[in-house]
Amino acid sequence: MLIEENYEQLLMEIAKVLQKKYTHMSEISRLTEEMAEELSRDDRVSVQMTLGMRGEEIEKVRECDHNFQVFLDSVPAELKDWLEEVSDGRVNSSDKYGKEGMLIVRLAVSIRNIWEKTMTIDRHMNKRLAGADSFYTDR
Repeated sequence: MLIEENYEQLLMEIAKVLQKKYTHMSEISRLTEEMAEELSRDDRVSVQMTLGMRGEEIEKVRECDHNFQVFLDSVPAELKDWLEEVSDGRVNSSDKYGKEGMLIVRLAVSIRNIWEKTMTIDRHMNKRLAGADSFYTDR
């Protein structure tokens, strides 16, 4: 497949960025779960430390997002459109770009799943702590 050969190396580099993002997102999820446990024990000191560590991981995710955007800005329009669709969750499987493309799809799905899991925990914590003033309350 000509497309696969042309983009193979580029797609592998993009997959590396997404793998790093997944690793940091997994750590954010773990820290969020840990924070929920600390809150249930009313351990405010531990919560503050965990918040700091989570903030560091969030910064690393932002760096990955920036690196992903750099790739998006430098690829041909067809590939950019596909990558945006994948990262937005509009593509759940594809062999359009070979095994590297399938890896990117799997990573994007994994990132989305871990983000949703984390947001569920965070939403529950926030509503429990803030009640009607919660960030997640419909306004």
